[in-house]
Amino acid sequence: MNRGAIALTGYTAVVTGAASGIGRALALHAAEQGMTVAACDRDEAGLAALDNELQAAGVQAFVQTVDVSNPAAMADFVRVTAHLPPVVLLFANAGILRSGNVLDMPLVEWRRLIDVNLIGVIATLQAFVPAMRSHGQRAQVVVTGSTGSMVISPGLTGYCATKHALWPIVEALREELADTPVGASLLMPGAVSTHIFDAVDPSRSHPTDSITPEQAASIAFAGALTDQAKILTHPNYIDRAKARFAKVLDELAGE
Repeated sequence: MNRGAIALTGYTAVVTGAASGIGRALALHAAEQGMTVAACDRDEAGLAALDNELQAAGVQAFVQTVDVSNPAAMADFVRVTAHLPPVVLLFANAGILRSGNVLDMPLVEWRRLIDVNLIGVIATLQAFVPAMRSHGQRAQVVVTGSTGSMVISPGLTGYCATKHALWPIVEALREELADTPVGASLLMPGAVSTHIFDAVDPSRSHPTDSITPEQAASIAFAGALTDQAKILTHPNYIDRAKARFAKVLDELAGE
């Protein structure tokens, strides 16, 4: 379906996980396009700093401390942002990273990964997409997955599992919205110079192929505006994905 162009100026972008990293860059990029910004995160200090930047830029903005895994908190966020212009971009970006293998990562860490990376995304979609579908404007949902949505990284089993789960969710959502003006994209960042690894390895150096959060946000916007189903920041992962999927096909064939 050719849904046409998304009008940005005068409309609202919602960004979860907006206090730092890719989320912060997405919020600021939206502001640069003349959009109203509604941003949330658990990090009060980071949100306050973002709010100061948005206000200094003269942008209409609303920020709120929200745990995306709490449906009641998400519902309240929707309620208090209802006075803003219609939402045409929804970035379900909030996510956390924990390290560990299947047998040794504590269940409490598994649950937290699932609560934020999976339940939090679903809660965000259920909170905002119905109104986006109803208002009739061309709009796009962008869910932040990872290159870990298609390949496995050693020691990051739980993180990759939750990011893998977002793949069928976004594909199903895209089908559910096929006859509406709302599209859905899965953003799959590779290495981005953020602080997501701080919880497990604060001294970790950024990989040499890292891009900046601003670059990731620019790629995300470009993909969103063209209704790109999969938005990949690092094209070199395509060969890794092909190798992984070829192996899976061989396994299915019993080879």
